[in-house]
Amino acid sequence: MKSMLPQSAQTILEVGCGNGYLSLELARDGHDVTGIDLSVDIIEVAERSQAAHPAPPGFGCLCYLCTDVNTYQAADSSFDAVIFNRALHHMHDLYQTMATVKRLLKPKGRIICQDYAYDRFDTKTASWLYQMQRLLFLSGHYNIDPATLTDEAASIEAMRTAWLQRGFEHHLNRYEEMLSALRSAFHEHFFAWVPYLFVYIGNGIRHATPEQERDLLTFLKRMEQYLIDHEAIQAVGFRYVGGL
Repeated sequence: MKSMLPQSAQTILEVGCGNGYLSLELARDGHDVTGIDLSVDIIEVAERSQAAHPAPPGFGCLCYLCTDVNTYQAADSSFDAVIFNRALHHMHDLYQTMATVKRLLKPKGRIICQDYAYDRFDTKTASWLYQMQRLLFLSGHYNIDPATLTDEAASIEAMRTAWLQRGFEHHLNRYEEMLSALRSAFHEHFFAWVPYLFVYIGNGIRHATPEQERDLLTFLKRMEQYLIDHEAIQAVGFRYVGGL
């Protein structure tokens, strides 16, 4: 994420900042960061995390606000970069959101989006995800329902269906909708399909040391990228950078 920022970027807005881990890391690098999220509870988590990590020398300004990006009261041309890290799929009005971002960005500012395309999750991709979870479960590092181990084909199909159903039920934006809105508003500097499922797997890892967890995630990310590059599975993560 940091490598995609414009040179000399100082002011950053993270939309849908969640627990604030990315905003906090960007502030550690000296950027002045505003993180916004609709959830009061999650903003409180971010603020507690901020309070638990006192600002060292060189730390940028960091503040969190509970607000919607489209009603956020900030002056025009306030930010060098606006970041959506797995948040754009939640935006109810993509085109209004793009108009708001254009207003908030400085003339040479960038929009940076990293998100996932739930509707690309097919059977072969579900199969790989299932096998990785099963392997970690058998090694004692993952928590899944043992009943899913009795019928592999049924479990894979249930996983695929559940993944798609979550998108429908929560009205998540499809990747074509997100890319269309981004490309209609900004000049595209970069686009790539990238690993995403390794993060999803990482959320379920148990009974591992920090070093083991880091090594497992690094391995899974590299494997996922290899399988994407060789068209063995679908990429469900994408990264986009655009400018005015």
